[in-house]
Amino acid sequence: MAEPATKTSNAFMYTIGCQMNVLDSELALASLEGDGLNVVDDTKDADVLLVNTCSVREKAEEKAYSWLGRMKLLKRQNPDIVIGVLGCMAQKEG
Repeated sequence: MAEPATKTSNAFMYTIGCQMNVLDSELALASLEGDGLNVVDDTKDADVLLVNTCSVREKAEEKAYSWLGRMKLLKRQNPDIVIGVLGCMAQKEG
């Protein structure tokens, strides 16, 4: 009997903040790739949407909330999309 086909998830990362966030995003994406996810360059191609941001500067938080608002619209169109927040903003907000 044939194995059922499994869909590979596609992940997109939006990085806001300092060079440390850029490195953290690269490491997180490498880990996701190691787990079998594809990394894509466009939110339209992704079913895992991630933002890595910082809470040190208010502008970075504003950008993150704005981006999350836009991603919420994609989530309404496709409820299977997973949205995640990484970085110190996620730690601060819980």
